[in-house]
Amino acid sequence: MLVEKFDFLEFLRLAIAQGDSGKKISKSIVLGEIALLHKHARMWAELLIEKVGFERIALITPAEKIYETRIINGVSSRKRIDDIPGKVEIRQGSVQSANFFRVRNQLAVKIHKEMVKNNFKPNNAQGDLSNIAKGVAEVVLRGRVTVKAMCSACQGLGKLELFNDKGYPCGIKPCQKCEGTGKRSYTLHEKITIAKLKVSKSGYSERYAKYELLGESIVAQWENEIRDRLCRAFHFEFEGDEAAIA
Repeated sequence: MLVEKFDFLEFLRLAIAQGDSGKKISKSIVLGEIALLHKHARMWAELLIEKVGFERIALITPAEKIYETRIINGVSSRKRIDDIPGKVEIRQGSVQSANFFRVRNQLAVKIHKEMVKNNFKPNNAQGDLSNIAKGVAEVVLRGRVTVKAMCSACQGLGKLELFNDKGYPCGIKPCQKCEGTGKRSYTLHEKITIAKLKVSKSGYSERYAKYELLGESIVAQWENEIRDRLCRAFHFEFEGDEAAIA
């Protein structure tokens, strides 16, 4: 049997729960702990409990009528012979979340500082470094907040169960296809499109990927701060030396 270690980030779901049960682990406690977080971690927690959606753009192609023109005795006449039906194509637009762009801007500031520190000079830059930093930050946030698709190898768990020769479970290992996230990651072409860069795939991997990893590490620090805060909130002391976690 595959047993998953509980992640305290799951308690954030209580922040959007309907009503308050009055239990030790309740909506009011989670909201109170979120308010005590540092600015960046608090903004990230608020974004995690928000349903982030995309703008839907409808591209409408009108119907087209096909006519045939005939000329008889110098007199032309038109006759409709066929119709091409119209169609509506739905495309995905930009993210519809103000909190998403607030967090992106905060993350972009940290990435921009690192770029300036390293004297980073990109090729084919559109504008200054701040625009590039915002693009890389958006790649990081989209990979964590919006789910492209579930990983088919691990069925979204992020881990695979191991079996011995007799067919009995003997442990688990992280899924290498999704790197333990349970999500299908964006391709290099999609990342370049999201960041609005004019570089090749190899150019992105060589020069921009390290700043994407920097953004991932910063977000991981925010999540660890949220976990620590929620973990302390549900840690209770007894009369003796024993302690328990709800």
